[in-house]
Amino acid sequence: MENLENQNLSNIIDQAKHGDQEAFSYLYTNYFTPVYRYLYLRTGSKADSEDMVQDVFIKAYVSFERYSYQGTSPLAYFYTIARNTLIDHRRKKKAPVLDEDQLMEIADPANNPEENLLKEHAAEDLHKKLNLLPEDQQEVIILKFINELSTKEIADALEKSEESVRQLQSRGLKALRNIFNSHE
Repeated sequence: MENLENQNLSNIIDQAKHGDQEAFSYLYTNYFTPVYRYLYLRTGSKADSEDMVQDVFIKAYVSFERYSYQGTSPLAYFYTIARNTLIDHRRKKKAPVLDEDQLMEIADPANNPEENLLKEHAAEDLHKKLNLLPEDQQEVIILKFINELSTKEIADALEKSEESVRQLQSRGLKALRNIFNSHE
């Protein structure tokens, strides 16, 4: 895996598309956390998120030969699979929305208890307010500001136009601003 780190993403993707397990393992290692975080924030269940992220990468591995590299991160491809996996999961099991108590179970490398407590309260407050938005606005805001995807990557993942994503983001941020202002 060490020599893969020196290659560019295009070569790694090409190798993975041709069945190179080490190359796909490199992609798995680098994109597992953002996909897991996305699923966890959507489900609130650590166990379900772990199961689903494994399903996402199995589905990606099986279908990766059809992936078309466009010069951007393959994260949008993984998010598309994650989103569809989440939809299937919700159809099978009426999964509850994120429980605020579980939000902070996501590993945090900071060891400062005071800082962790402040982060926990801020995250709980944000989550409560974020849940007041329509689901499509929540999804765009999570992908943009928590998972740091570009507008194009979000559009690809959600199968929407970039303009639609910008509008959802703008409306969501405006609504969040109003929610925060009304709860001060």
